[in-house]
Amino acid sequence: MLRRVGLAEEGGGSLRCNAMDWESPKWLLAIVPVWVLLLWIEQRSLHPMGMVRRRWLFGVRALLALLTLVALAGPAREDRSGKRMLGMVVDASQSMGEDGVTAALAEYRRIQSGLGEAAMPYAVLAGAEPKLVRAEQLMGDASAVLEWQREQGGQTDLAGALDLLRGVFPAGVGREMLLIGDGQQTVGDVVALARQAAAQGERVHGLGVAGAAVPDLRLVALVPNRNRIREGATVELKAKVESTLAADAVVKLFENGVEVERRALSLLAGEEREEVFERSPGKREVFRYRAVIETVAADDVAANNEALAVVDVRGQMRVLYVESDPVEGQYLQRAMEKEGILLEARQPGSLPQGVAELSGFDAIILSDVAAHRLGEAWMTMAREYVEKWGGGLLMLGGAQSFGAGGYLKSPLEEVLPVQLRAPDDEEKQSAAVALVLDRSGSMAGEKLEMAKSAAIATAEVLARSDHLGVYAFDSELKVVSPMTRLTTMSGVVGQIGGLAAGGGTNLEPAFQAARDALRRVRAKVKHMIILSDGQTSGGGYEGMAAACRAEGMTVSTVALGDGAHVGLMQAVAVAGGGQAYTTLTPEGIVLIFTQDTLMHAGQLLREEAFDGRINEKHAMLSGLEEWDAPPLLGYVRTVRKASAQVPLITDQGDPLLAHWRYGLGKVTAFTSDAKSRWGALWVTRWFGYTRFWAQVIRETARSAQGGRLDLSCVMEAGVAKIRVDLLEDAETRRNDAVVEAEVFHLVSQADGSVLQEPKKLRLGQTGPGWYEGSFTPENVGVYLLRARVGSETAAAGLVHQTASEASMGQVKEALLKQVVEITGGQWLEPMQTPVVGAAVQVSYVEWRSRVVGLILLLLLVDLLLRRWEQVLGIGLGLAQALRRSGS
Repeated sequence: MLRRVGLAEEGGGSLRCNAMDWESPKWLLAIVPVWVLLLWIEQRSLHPMGMVRRRWLFGVRALLALLTLVALAGPAREDRSGKRMLGMVVDASQSMGEDGVTAALAEYRRIQSGLGEAAMPYAVLAGAEPKLVRAEQLMGDASAVLEWQREQGGQTDLAGALDLLRGVFPAGVGREMLLIGDGQQTVGDVVALARQAAAQGERVHGLGVAGAAVPDLRLVALVPNRNRIREGATVELKAKVESTLAADAVVKLFENGVEVERRALSLLAGEEREEVFERSPGKREVFRYRAVIETVAADDVAANNEALAVVDVRGQMRVLYVESDPVEGQYLQRAMEKEGILLEARQPGSLPQGVAELSGFDAIILSDVAAHRLGEAWMTMAREYVEKWGGGLLMLGGAQSFGAGGYLKSPLEEVLPVQLRAPDDEEKQSAAVALVLDRSGSMAGEKLEMAKSAAIATAEVLARSDHLGVYAFDSELKVVSPMTRLTTMSGVVGQIGGLAAGGGTNLEPAFQAARDALRRVRAKVKHMIILSDGQTSGGGYEGMAAACRAEGMTVSTVALGDGAHVGLMQAVAVAGGGQAYTTLTPEGIVLIFTQDTLMHAGQLLREEAFDGRINEKHAMLSGLEEWDAPPLLGYVRTVRKASAQVPLITDQGDPLLAHWRYGLGKVTAFTSDAKSRWGALWVTRWFGYTRFWAQVIRETARSAQGGRLDLSCVMEAGVAKIRVDLLEDAETRRNDAVVEAEVFHLVSQADGSVLQEPKKLRLGQTGPGWYEGSFTPENVGVYLLRARVGSETAAAGLVHQTASEASMGQVKEALLKQVVEITGGQWLEPMQTPVVGAAVQVSYVEWRSRVVGLILLLLLVDLLLRRWEQVLGIGLGLAQALRRSGS
């Protein structure tokens, strides 16, 4: 950043300022210390040198040090000038007609002659390719301009014309530009250029001029809402129609040469109409679309009655949909069918069991599925699928999702963009949890070790203000850890770790001890978890559980093993108002305990109506910015992670929709659900349900690619740019590959004909895994491209269309006024002259190169002073040699 010091001067009618600016002025603070150091060195120098030469040498070195620090400080002279000049762009394209060009030139001459010193000596004609001309060429006869107009075809590039004009302004003056024309543009983006000009303090004025209307009915463009879609997805094709005459016409749509739809239109003179066609291509290829207006007798320009578009149809998106309730899952499945997204519903027992199989899906949706039902091994594989294979993961809320689903301390916890504990922004209800663990002989070994790990994990998920008691049983009660506040973890962990297997099985004493402990403790939430195979002596356990519930406690049960008495354990859970879990293997016990503890004691579920709110802009909310979704009926409470995006929040500020990248993939969390428990009003009343979920899934899913090869082609300044992104595997880009492309041309009038002979190109590598090439389309029509690397191929399409313009007799004031407003210019009426502003124009002249030149000169002087004897010797030798040669 430059720092300015100096004074401004005014004179000659314009402001001038010769202030001095510095890029890093702190370097100048070192001048005095450096001089002191040089003086100290000079005083201790033992060089046999006379006093005069020594002082000269010290002076040169002091000056060298000064100039070096000045160069490091980055000196520059700031010139400020109040002088501004006005340059003009005259639209001479075919949309202006001869009358329009004549009128525009008349306005140009009037304004140019009155500008005086502010007049630019050049002007620019706008057409298919802008042309720079001298001002005097436009002050006379218009015949040369009209001849140039006839050569321009049917294109207008206003942005290119303004950009060309910007490049010919003299240095050090303020730039003002006037655009004279009808505002019709067919190529380029004049609004984007206006933003660039505004950022540099340039103003663009507008003066609307149009010619007489030519009877013309034309198709301006056929624009798809998406250039790439999946099989079965719906694409919208917007046909833009303009007319200068009143007429009845028919618009036809052709798909790959076959007419698929036609519509009758009744147009008024000067009307602009947009007709939207919807198509759902059913196979994987590049689809070619052509819209045609049937010829109307009064239409004088038939060459602009068709428009083209191409849509690249990729393989249908496949998503693994893991839903706890298959019936409830049908809401989302049916909605996504309309968008060409295949949700393949699976239950936890039938999930893909390898990364290779899992990588066949573009994303995974986990909807209200408890972590213990997935298993730690499968969740680890899912994490690898996201991180290393670029897959997508979407977790939906529910009573068995996020923290309430036992995902805390699971392999998927770090993958999610939210933290799974409840927010700490409100007073937490105190909780007391009693664990009743079977330690009979059948539990010896791995089962008991996993039970102990589950008890320790339960202690870790509780807060330090909560209470925990652990009670074990065989034929007798064993109080492992009495009900106590978790102020320290070490004592509880040590007591649990010392638990050992015993003999028979009698649940009743431990059940009663846990009940008594919960009854005595002061806590708002009281919960008991019983782990056993259910093969126990005694009875009346359902009654005990019912009594617990009447006393304000809840009881959950975990039935473990093949021979578990599942019926008894489920009956106890129902009577106790808790959850009944069944697991055949001990690996899931830890996840079950943490899930159940957080569900009952962690206050993670909030089940009441609330309205979601937009918090950040995101592509998932495209078209839904006016958020009008009905209320949701509940969600799982979480906390956003620091680097996550949170497009939607709840009424209490908790994350509702969160998203981030994890490794090569993307992960999204939606803390409510997409079915009839919490999202019932969305399913039944919200028209945006389908669009919202389609956008969420597409933004989360793996990017559509042709295997490891992705091909794209875009038009830039009349040149088709081909780009290939090539991967070696999911993590590595492939370099030094032989990438070839073939370009096929299909003329617009021959949709059903065979492709012409291809043009073959060799693409060069421009970056890691990036290969590029280009070609210039010579003919109107569709170009199909195919890239090949070995046996792998990818296809794409490109439209090259040069629509023939005709004079519409109207000015597109909206576009011109937008450009004027962005740049702070003036909107002019005919016969009005723009006021050239007097804003200060700032320019900088860098002095660093000059200072460096002085440094080099002083280094030479320093060398001469230090080696003066040798210099004298060389001089004497040269003199003697010259005398000898003369004699």
